[in-house]
This record gives sequence, C-alpha cells and structure tokens, in this order.
Amino acid sequence: MAGQLNGPSVDMAAARRLLQDLYVTEADILPRSQDNLLHVRVHNASRPAANESLTKLFDELNAAEVCYPGTDMRMTFEFVSKNYG
Repeated sequence: MAGQLNGPSVDMAAARRLLQDLYVTEADILPRSQDNLLHVRVHNASRPAANESLTKLFDELNAAEVCYPGTDMRMTFEFVSKNYG
C-alpha cells in the first residue's frame, strides 16, 4: 500500500507514516448485506495533504473491488467528510 502512495510529493518514508496514521484513525464500518458491501468511512486526517494522498489510495482500492477476507462483501472506502480543503 505504501507503494501506491509513493510519488512525486510523497516519499516512501512519508507513505509509511501516512499508513501508520490511517491504521489508528477512527472509522465507521457500515455493512450493507443486501448490496454485499462493507462501507468504511474514515475520519479525516489532521492535514489536508494527507487526506488528498489517502483519497487517491481509496480510489485505487475501490477500483480494485477488494473483498473483506472470508466474505463476498466488497469493501468501499471514503472519508466521512470530503470538506477538508
């Protein structure tokens, strides 16, 4: 996942820090059994730049249609509020 964040404005060390912060960030996990979805709404990071980088990661994960392990539920990711700029 750090490789997905790595780019011109984010080096590998910064990408790892972003992921470490993401893993301890509060999130709402909303299962929608009827749609076979597991919707993950992540609370905003403390910096708008972090939100922008993570939004790109979320877009890639959503496009990959990742399923929650052991289920057929496709995971979708977004920020609780997209008004972070």
